[in-house]
Amino acid sequence: MFKFDRDTKPYHLTNLVFYLFTLVVIGAIYYFGFLPPLLDAVDEGFFSNFGLRELGGSLFFLILIIIPLALILGIIYHLKRYLNPETRAHVK
Repeated sequence: MFKFDRDTKPYHLTNLVFYLFTLVVIGAIYYFGFLPPLLDAVDEGFFSNFGLRELGGSLFFLILIIIPLALILGIIYHLKRYLNPETRAHVK
């Protein structure tokens, strides 16, 4: 993503910061953009008429859940690599 060697601390630090920032932005979009309509649409009658339209909406929100999970996994990976003592501290 950035122009650092892949086994250096700056590479993992910049990617870690990028993933954290992206996770915060996506969280804000979900909270302010998707949560209010979702709370209005889902009530006790939502699952009583579960059809193709509700299935499509459920798959859409499943994708919306997978994206932050992938970001969290990327954050954990880069944090582990950044804290690893074998990772080089500088670019050649």
